[in-house]
Amino acid sequence: MRTIFITGVSRGLGAALFEQVIAGGDRVVGIGRTFTGAQDDRALQEPARVALLPANLSDPSTLPSAADLRAAFAPEGEVVLIHNAGVVTPVGPVGSLPPNELAESISVNLTAPMLLTNAFVAAASGRPARILFISSGAAGRAIAHWSAYSAAKRGGDWFAEVLAAEAADREPPMVVTSINPGVMDTGMQATLRDTEFPARDRYVGLHERGELPDPASVAEQIIREHLTYE
Repeated sequence: MRTIFITGVSRGLGAALFEQVIAGGDRVVGIGRTFTGAQDDRALQEPARVALLPANLSDPSTLPSAADLRAAFAPEGEVVLIHNAGVVTPVGPVGSLPPNELAESISVNLTAPMLLTNAFVAAASGRPARILFISSGAAGRAIAHWSAYSAAKRGGDWFAEVLAAEAADREPPMVVTSINPGVMDTGMQATLRDTEFPARDRYVGLHERGELPDPASVAEQIIREHLTYE
């Protein structure tokens, strides 16, 4: 049985990944500040299949250690970490960004994934492992007023590239992948539609035309392409 850790499982893509991993027969461990009532119930009813690790990704002192992660592993099988949690705010021109929101954005989108990965790699010593970074198109192009989110996602992509190079000859193998899932119908998109920035009309139009995929279909594609083995 694989053990799959997922950050940010209370809604959106994280919630969809959480449910589909359980349905696929793997052990899932949610990491985040909040969980749904249904997730709490599953963890109580099926502790061998579902676990929840409370952590505030904006506060490094609350993140699980290597020992905490190792204690949540199933006895055998590959271990997987999916960095899904993210915040798009603050959105606005540089010079107007609230310092506390800017610091929180970098912590959630970049610092926490780096720290969690560091702990996970240490915990996974001797086990086959896989790490998936949920990235964004904003990591590859400049979008006015998205400096915090874009910079953090680009930093995450480079961190993943360096880690992949380090893991190239690891035995047992460790696969590191950065994924751009594209836009989808999540709370993040709703936030962007309610925020003024130069490209806002594009995102409003995608929603009005019904062109935003639902998170469940995106989760299914990620699992099919990156977590399904022959």
